[in-house]
Amino acid sequence: MEYLHLAYKLNRDVTLLLIRDFGVKSISRDLKTFTHAAKMKEEDRKAFEEICKQYHIDVEASYPLWLIEHYRNVILNLLQNLCENITTANTIYPCEPDYEYWHNLRRKYQKLAQSNCYQLLQALQNITYILPMNKEKIMPYVELIDAEMKALKNWQRRTNQQRKKSTQK
Repeated sequence: MEYLHLAYKLNRDVTLLLIRDFGVKSISRDLKTFTHAAKMKEEDRKAFEEICKQYHIDVEASYPLWLIEHYRNVILNLLQNLCENITTANTIYPCEPDYEYWHNLRRKYQKLAQSNCYQLLQALQNITYILPMNKEKIMPYVELIDAEMKALKNWQRRTNQQRKKSTQK
């Protein structure tokens, strides 16, 4: 049942990462850099600087919320699918008279769970390319996904061994 415990741990840990917006911090910019990048007219620049000073506004350039929300939703859906596929496969017990059918169905959900792991890795890789985050901070999650894939493959191997034993009878 290691595959199930790892899936729950992966779900918890990655969800906590998502709560922290992938650990991405806003990038503070100097006010002059901001007004220059915005190509403001001189009078607009002065008015903007005065308002920022008066109300103690720090100008930050952060990534759009919709981008973080998009990747958050993608990853949460993948985690949900992973847990659903593992649970479904775990509830299927191949038995007679249609042993082969049930075995293939269980194997299908095991393969879907493995596919979800690869999709999670791909989504995390995309995020590290787009967002300014330390790639080393994402490595514990990658290692956890790798451990989950190994556990799923071991589970699938045991299922295949059971199939061989049942067909030899």
